[in-house]
Amino acid sequence: MRSTLLPALYSRVLYLFNFFVLGSLHSLSAQAFSRTSILSSSRTPRHFSIIGRRNASSSSPSGNDCTSADTSQPSTSTHDARSRINSAIFSHHVAIKTRDIENAIKFYSLLGFRVETKFVAGPARAAWLLHVGRSGAHSNDNSRFRIELLEVPSYMLEEPDGMQKKAIDLTKRVDLLGLNHLALDVTNCIPRSGGNNDAAISADGNACELYQLQEWMDDLNALSIEKFGKSLRVAMSPSKRIIGREVYEMAFLFDADGTLVELMNHSGTLQQELADGWVPFLRTLSTYVLDRGFNLLISLLFAGP
Repeated sequence: MRSTLLPALYSRVLYLFNFFVLGSLHSLSAQAFSRTSILSSSRTPRHFSIIGRRNASSSSPSGNDCTSADTSQPSTSTHDARSRINSAIFSHHVAIKTRDIENAIKFYSLLGFRVETKFVAGPARAAWLLHVGRSGAHSNDNSRFRIELLEVPSYMLEEPDGMQKKAIDLTKRVDLLGLNHLALDVTNCIPRSGGNNDAAISADGNACELYQLQEWMDDLNALSIEKFGKSLRVAMSPSKRIIGREVYEMAFLFDADGTLVELMNHSGTLQQELADGWVPFLRTLSTYVLDRGFNLLISLLFAGP
C-alpha cells in the first residue's frame, strides 16, 4: 500500500512544482525579454526617427548635444513634439505643366499672380508664381499661395504640324481620378453693398445685385483682350451652390493650356442648421437609380417581340 502511494504523491508534487515554480520563471523571463526589446528599440539610431532626426542636427540651449539625453522613457517634450508633428504644415504650391510658360505667366497675371523666381527643372523651364493677396509682400509665408509652372519641352510634346496639345478637358472626363482643378476665391474682388435693406445679406456684406461673378468675369475678359488680345475660355458659366451653410457663386475657366481654374464668390450664409451634407446626394442617387429602373421595366413590358 505504501509502495503504491509514494509514486502517486511524488508525481503530484512534481506537477505542482512545474506548474507554480517553472511557470513563474517563464513569466519572468518573458517580461525580461519584452523589456529588453523595448530598450533596444529605444536605442535605434536617431536617423530612423523623425523627432530624432531633428534632435541629432540640433543642440540644446546649454550647448550640450541633445543625443546624450536618456531616451529609455518618452519625455513630455518628445510627446508634445509628436502631437504637433503636422501642426505647422501649410500649402506652398500647386504645379501645372504648360507648353508655353510665357503664355501661362500672362494668363495667371490676370488673376493677380506675379513671377517670384525662375529656375530650371531638368530640361524644363520653370517658375514660381506668387499671389500674396491683400496681406502684402512681407506677410507670413503661410499666407501666400504659389503656382509652379513647368514648361514641357517641344521635343517631348511631339505635336503634329499645325496642332497644339491641350490638357484633357476634365469637364467631359469625369471618370479620371487625381487632381481636378485649381480654385480661387474672388469674393474680395467683387463690390459689396453695405445697406441693411438688401435682402441678400452675407457674411462678407451684402451681395450687389447688379455686379456679381458674371460681371466680374466680363471685366476680366475685357482686361485680357486689352492686354494680350485674347479672350478667356469659359468652361462653366456662374451658378450658385450651397455648401454646408455657405452660398457660393461658382464658375470655371480654362487656363492657357486647358487646366481648370475655379472662381468662387461667397454670396451668403444660411441661418438654419443643415443635416449631413451627403444626405441630399444619397437621396438624389437613390431617386436616379429608381427612375432608371422604372424606365427599364416599362421598356421591357412594352417592348415588341
